[in-house]
Amino acid sequence: MSAEALDGFRDTPVPEAVGRPRPMTGTPRTSAHSLHQTETGSPSLVIWVLVVSVAVVAIGMVYSLWWAPVVRHQEYWITPGDIWYSVRTAHWIGWGSLSFVYSNAQSELITLPGFEVLLTPFVVLSSALGLSENAPGLLPNLHPQAWLLIGPVSMASGGLALWAFDSMARHMRVPTTRRKILLVLEAGAIFPAVALWGHPEDVLATGFFVLALRKLLEGREAAAGWLLGAAIAFQLFAVFAVPVLLAVVGLRKGATLLARAAMLPGFLFVAVAIPDFHDSVRTLLQQPTPPAVNHATPWVGLSPKLSHGNVAGGPTRTIGLLVAVGAGVWARARRQDPARLLWLLAVALAARCVFDPVMTPYYVMPCVALALVAGSGNRPVRFILGAMAGTGLTVMAFSHHGDWAYWLMMTGIIAALLGTVWPTKRPRPQEEQPDVAPVAGLTVPEPVTAGVGT
Repeated sequence: MSAEALDGFRDTPVPEAVGRPRPMTGTPRTSAHSLHQTETGSPSLVIWVLVVSVAVVAIGMVYSLWWAPVVRHQEYWITPGDIWYSVRTAHWIGWGSLSFVYSNAQSELITLPGFEVLLTPFVVLSSALGLSENAPGLLPNLHPQAWLLIGPVSMASGGLALWAFDSMARHMRVPTTRRKILLVLEAGAIFPAVALWGHPEDVLATGFFVLALRKLLEGREAAAGWLLGAAIAFQLFAVFAVPVLLAVVGLRKGATLLARAAMLPGFLFVAVAIPDFHDSVRTLLQQPTPPAVNHATPWVGLSPKLSHGNVAGGPTRTIGLLVAVGAGVWARARRQDPARLLWLLAVALAARCVFDPVMTPYYVMPCVALALVAGSGNRPVRFILGAMAGTGLTVMAFSHHGDWAYWLMMTGIIAALLGTVWPTKRPRPQEEQPDVAPVAGLTVPEPVTAGVGT
């Protein structure tokens, strides 16, 4: 057939039979609309994310300002002690001493200073307003006025993580009602980290690498690389997520992913390592932690002893990193299953807790948060059991026991949590529905797919 005849054949309109689906090009109109609703969520749920985020800030500030005067009948504010170390480090950065934050005896910084850089403008504003602070290690300030600014800012960072968790739940097509319940549970999981301990950097890092996984599942490797880099810049434990994320894209594309992810943390590392190599590298590699203050585990006996009663947390955490690599190898065969990828991420972050020589209660937050999202698509009974295990682990982390008793209880609840949230359902493909329902008794002819141009 000639080219002119073929063009004429293509331009000839084809009459539609009654009840026959209309010809469609690309994604069907109805399916595209349904997919948009499934992937992006409804405006009401976006508002729900904002409401839960505001609730975290409101409840945290109410607890901080009024719990002691109303319940304990004592006139002071309850502020998380660790946040003031970040405030002090942010002051050093504001004064132009980013390169020497690990030499400051009052910083207590054992990770990259990404969060402190983000906090610096607010700390500088607080100083410009003349707001009083709580100096770490010195006489306490019963009413540090800077907390009225620093507190809401630090607790509001949980909104990023909540958005990331809901984004993954939308991708997994979890029902809207279940997603609302999930957001409330996730708010309870992150609350101790931001409101009680003053470590919003842990919550931000978790949110960033969950968003990185979301972008990888969309095929947006460039955005995923930058998000993963932000996670590592805020907290070094984000490297536990790297093997699973690499499994999604493979080694060839993974090199580009890692190159982007190394930009921001690499810049921060160079900024602190070149002028102050000894203090910065030693701190980042050893990660000193005090067993007398927090919860020692049996691994503390294998950890090198440091000055001031500290032990090095870095060496034993290497064992957890090897578990994370194993999770990445297992994830390679499940790279199209977001629920099981999240479950493997929870395993990797759980290994950090299991092999840590000194546990702090907020360390369990990433494991609990990821496990809850991974199990959000399970049957109601298993979803409830997972929520109970996550709540139990969060509460148990605050208890006080001997080294072995604490570690065995924590490890047992982690195992129960991971077992109950194991995703049992594989993701169902999006079904395409015709625009017009077929009429009963009408035979729809097969489309012509061959014979043209022969």
